[in-house]
Parts: sequence; C-alpha cells; structure tokens
Amino acid sequence: MSKMRGRCAALMAAVMVTLAPAAAQAQDNSAAMTEVVRQMRETATKMEGQLPAEDIAEMRRSADEIEAQIKAGAFNTAAPVEDPNDVTGRLMREHGGIVDWLENETACAGYSWETYKTYRLDTGDRDGERDVLCQKAYAHYERYFYLGRDGKTAEARVELEAYDVAAHAAVDFYEKR
Repeated sequence: MSKMRGRCAALMAAVMVTLAPAAAQAQDNSAAMTEVVRQMRETATKMEGQLPAEDIAEMRRSADEIEAQIKAGAFNTAAPVEDPNDVTGRLMREHGGIVDWLENETACAGYSWETYKTYRLDTGDRDGERDVLCQKAYAHYERYFYLGRDGKTAEARVELEAYDVAAHAAVDFYEKR
C-alpha cells in the first residue's frame, strides 16, 4: 500500500512541478488536472489484480478528490496582480519580507527609527556624513510609521518610498568608502 501511495504522491508531485510555471502565469490548469485524473483512473484499471484492492481504491479516491477540486475551480485561479503603488509589498519582496531593511545593513548599524534622533556613529572617518544619511532614512521611516498608524496611507506610502531611496543612499555611501 505504501508503494502505491508513494507512486500517487510522485505522480502528483510531477504534475504540480509541471504546472508550477503555468500557475505563475495565471493560466487555467483545469484541463491539465483533468488529464491527470484520467491517467490516475487508467493506471488504477491497469493495475487491478497486480496491486491490493485498497491501493486501487485509494487511487480512485484521489482521482475523485482532484476531480471535485477541478469542479470547484481550485485549478483555475488567477495570480494576484501586483499593485505598482504597493511600496510595502515591493520592499518585502526585495528584502526577504522586511520593510525596514536598513536595520540589517552594516551601513546604519545601531540605528533604528526609534533611536535615530539620539544615536551617533563613533567608529572612524566620515561618520558625520553617514550619520546624516542614516538619520534621513530613519526620519522618513518614522513618519511612515506614524502616518500609517493614523490611517494616512497615501502620505505613508510617499514616506516609505523616501525611506527606501534614503536607505539606498546610506548603503551606497558606506559601500564606497
């Protein structure tokens, strides 16, 4: 029985890998999944007498489940359209799920939007210039945070975009030293 489940799982994995690029393009995969169901049923019929009856029944149950999912539209979903104004989503995609990505960069180590007004670098040359760049980035982030909290999403979006630009400037400055 476990061999048959393994085969069913392998078949399903192969199908899903095959369909992954299509799903990313938001195509209707119902026809492809209908073909998988047909192949599963055909295989179950061919394997009758060679495999235990419960394995054949499991294959047919799996085919029935997939068919029900097809009828429910599970394989006909559109990929979400990216909103060009979604700065938060873009930053999260670009920086591993983190909006305040500058906190993970060496350029402004020790800074945060809560400490930028009082924290100062004291590590060597050009600290003053780095301080200004890091302070500017985190000033934008602080404004973004409070505007977002207050429901002013349009203004918050502008500040978050400004934070990203200023954060890149701080990182670029640090990397050029």
